[in-house]
Amino acid sequence: MNYLPVILAILWSVSLPAQAVFEATADAGQVFVDGYFEVRFTLKNSEGTNFQPPSFTNFQVLSGPAKSMSTTVINGQVSKEMTYSYTLQPRRTGTFTIGRARITAEGRQLSSDPISVEVLKRPGNTPQGRQFYVEAVPSSTEAYVGQQIRLDYRLYTKVDIQNYNIIEEPDYAGFYAEDIRRPDTRLKQQIINGDQYYVRTLKSIALYPQQAGRLTIPPATLQLGVITGEQDSYSLFFGNNIRRVPVQTDSLNITVNSLPRPTPAAFSGAVGDFRLRTSVNRHTLTTDDALSVTMEISGNGDIKRVQAPDPDLPPSFDQYDPETEEYDLGELNGFRQGQKVYTFLAQPREAGTYKIVPTFVYFNPDSAVFQTLTSDTLQLTIRQGSQRSNAPDVADNLAIEPGDIGPLRLNTRLRKQHPFYLVNTPIFWTLASVPFFLFFGMLIYRRKRLNQEATDPAEQRRRQAQHMAMTRLETAKEYLQNDQRRAFYDEVSKAMLGYVSDKLDIPWSELSKDNVRIRLETLTVDQQKIAQFMDILQNCEMALFAGKANTGSMQQTYDHSLDMLATIEQQLAQKTKQANS
Repeated sequence: MNYLPVILAILWSVSLPAQAVFEATADAGQVFVDGYFEVRFTLKNSEGTNFQPPSFTNFQVLSGPAKSMSTTVINGQVSKEMTYSYTLQPRRTGTFTIGRARITAEGRQLSSDPISVEVLKRPGNTPQGRQFYVEAVPSSTEAYVGQQIRLDYRLYTKVDIQNYNIIEEPDYAGFYAEDIRRPDTRLKQQIINGDQYYVRTLKSIALYPQQAGRLTIPPATLQLGVITGEQDSYSLFFGNNIRRVPVQTDSLNITVNSLPRPTPAAFSGAVGDFRLRTSVNRHTLTTDDALSVTMEISGNGDIKRVQAPDPDLPPSFDQYDPETEEYDLGELNGFRQGQKVYTFLAQPREAGTYKIVPTFVYFNPDSAVFQTLTSDTLQLTIRQGSQRSNAPDVADNLAIEPGDIGPLRLNTRLRKQHPFYLVNTPIFWTLASVPFFLFFGMLIYRRKRLNQEATDPAEQRRRQAQHMAMTRLETAKEYLQNDQRRAFYDEVSKAMLGYVSDKLDIPWSELSKDNVRIRLETLTVDQQKIAQFMDILQNCEMALFAGKANTGSMQQTYDHSLDMLATIEQQLAQKTKQANS
C-alpha cells in the first residue's frame, strides 16, 4: 500500500491554521433593571489588534474592558483565545440590542453578531423562591432508538456554593451512557418565576436509548457545600462556615420511538447526524495489485451501532471483510462525536475502467427519514497484470525415421522411446482434464455465489454474525481481566443481541426478549438453550441496571456466552444441512 499520499494529506491538513472566529456572548438573556450581567467578545485561533467595542446605549458600563488571553493544547492541536469583557447594568426596561464589535485579525476586519438582552422590572411583594436547587435537564424528552440525548445536571442558586459532590447517580436503565468530558460550565444568569438565579452545569451525560417505549431516569442525589457567611471558629484561619446540604433531582420520563418501517436494506443502524468521507489507495492498478477503499463515518449518533456500509465494488472484484477502527472525536455543539473507519481490501480480476460510488444509509431524527450519503465518484483504471501459466509443455520432439511410417512401426517406435506411451494419447489427456474442469467449475460457481451474497447486506450480516459476536466477546474478556464490570456486561449484552440481530435479521429497534425467543423457537433451537440464552441477557440487565455483579458471575457469564454461540451455530448448521439434503 502506498502511504505517501495519506501522509502528505495529513501533514497538509495539520499545517493549515484554523480559521479565525470572532464572537460575542452574554451570561444572561434576561436581567432585572437593577441587576447586572457580563458580555464577552472573544477572538479564537488568532491574535487581533484595533479592537472596537459597540456602543452600549441603554446600558451603563460598570467595568471593562478586561482583556485576557489563553492557550490550550488538546491532542497536539493548539488553540488561542483573546477575550474582551464588560460588566453592564441596564438603564431602563425593554428589549435592547448590543451592536457589533470589530477587531482586525490576519489582515482583515472581523465583526461579532449582535446580542439581544431583555430587561425586566423586578416584581414586588412576590414570594421568595428556593435559594438553590439542582435540576436534570434533557436536550429532548422524545427521541428515537439510538439517537443521542444530552442530559445536563444544572445548579440554580442565589447564594454562594463552594463545591458539590454527586452522592448517587442513576443507572440510566435502557440507555447506553457516556460522560461528556468538556461540558459548558460557564456561570450564567436566568430569571425563573420572577427570581434571578445563577446557573451552572455541573455534569453532562450523553444518553443513547437502546429500546423503544417510555424510559424513566430516576433522581440523582447530590451534596452541596453552601457558604453560610458565618465565621467558623474551629477553622485555623477562621474561614466561612460551609453547610453540607443534600439535594435531589426530579425523575425524568423519556419517550423513545421505534424507527419507521420498512428500513432500507442498506441501513447501517446509525441514528443521528452523520458525515461520509471516502478514498482509495490508488486510482490506477493492475490485476496483480490489491485495492484499498477507506470509508470514514463520523457523527453524533451511537457510533457503536454503525455497521459496515456498502463500498459499491464491482462483481469482478474479490472483496474481503473490512478492518474497523473506532475513534472518539470529543464534543461538538454540546454533543459527543464519534468516528468509524472501515478499510475494505479487494482484488480486481478483470481489466477495465470502473466507477465506484460508496454509500452510507442512516436515519435522520430531525427529518424523521432515512438518508443516503453518497461519496464522490471514484475512478479506477485496471490494467491486465502479468500472465503466469503453470501448464506443462506436452509437446514431444520425436525423431521418426523416414521409413517409420506404418502404424505398427510408429507405435513400436513410441514404445521404445516412451515406456508410458499412453501419456501422449488423446484419451489420457481427456481423462486427466476432467478433475481440473470440475475443480474450476466449482470454483466459478462458489465465486458467483459469494458475489451474489456480497450484494445482499442482510446475507453479509448473517455470515459475519458469529465473527462480530466473538470480536465483542474478546473485548469483554479484556474488561473481565481488568474487573471493569459495567463495561464487561455492556459488551456481552451487545455481543449476544448483535448476534441474533444479524443472524435472524431483526432490527435493533425490535430487539425484545419475546421477539428473540419467538425467532429462536422458529429455528428449532433447543428450548433449554433458548432459556440459557435469555438468562444471559437477564444477568447482563441485572448487572448493568441493578448493580448485581461479581467477578465469579462475570466469568460464568462469559463462559456461558461462548458455549451458547457455539451451540446455536451448530444447530443452525445442522438445520441447513438437513434442508439441503
